[in-house]
Amino acid sequence: MCAYSVFNTFPVYPLSAKPLILLAFCRYRYHTSLFDRPGFKRMIEDIEKKEIGLVLTKDLSRLGRDYIKTGQYTELFFPSRGVRFIAVGDGYDSAFSSTDLIPFRNVVNEMYARDISRKIRASLQVRMEEGSYIGNFAPYGYRKCGKERHQLTPDPETAPIVLRLFLDASRGVLPSALAAELNNEKIPCPSIYRCLKHPGLNPDRFSRSGQWTANTIIKILHNPVYLGHMVQGKTKKLSFKSSASLTVPEHERIRVPDTHPPIVTEQLFLQCKEQLKSRTCRKQEADGGGHQ
Repeated sequence: MCAYSVFNTFPVYPLSAKPLILLAFCRYRYHTSLFDRPGFKRMIEDIEKKEIGLVLTKDLSRLGRDYIKTGQYTELFFPSRGVRFIAVGDGYDSAFSSTDLIPFRNVVNEMYARDISRKIRASLQVRMEEGSYIGNFAPYGYRKCGKERHQLTPDPETAPIVLRLFLDASRGVLPSALAAELNNEKIPCPSIYRCLKHPGLNPDRFSRSGQWTANTIIKILHNPVYLGHMVQGKTKKLSFKSSASLTVPEHERIRVPDTHPPIVTEQLFLQCKEQLKSRTCRKQEADGGGHQ
């Protein structure tokens, strides 16, 4: 018999006199409102294979804080697969307990998660409006600094590369040509550089090719962060129950000027912008002419 547990520590709990194999599935770094967390998905796969006969959690909230989905597992999925479910802190054991109060507890757990999510969003909103950087990783060309790591300062390794891109682009060098030059020089692209500085990261998660691309160059040349301005709130989550997000229109994003040292001047930034704009117009004219 196998059991699944998401305990931080395993309490003594009488299960049965039969031999028991206890499997622990990591839930760290994943909010329990999300049911696509890796450990949970692995548990479901093992249940479908009939390799798990018991699921053991500290309380109902450790299973999940979405009351609809949590109820689907406790009242439908587990019973239909012959899986016993125990929530120690709530004194619940599906082998002996009534399920009458479970839906109410799940609703309370979801209300708690909703409240926490609202407070976190409000806190992040205040920080962004103050000009504090809230991203996990600094933009390419910068590194995080300050006591709480919410400020940006130029990265001596990559800031010169950013400046070079702006200078070359202002002279009319194509983004594709700039990308080819950097790749030929074996200069790590932003995603690979990030992984080199944070060895625990998986490069495949951030970059498919591991190469500089024209699109990467264009994003850098359009980013006002290199003028010393902070622009955040570019995306927002649809719900605390989901990891899906929406792109926020530019006029709704939070902009705070002069929050950190710039890498390029306003004049250079505008020169690059004009070069990119004129090249786009010429390309559109050429494409339009080809269809006449």
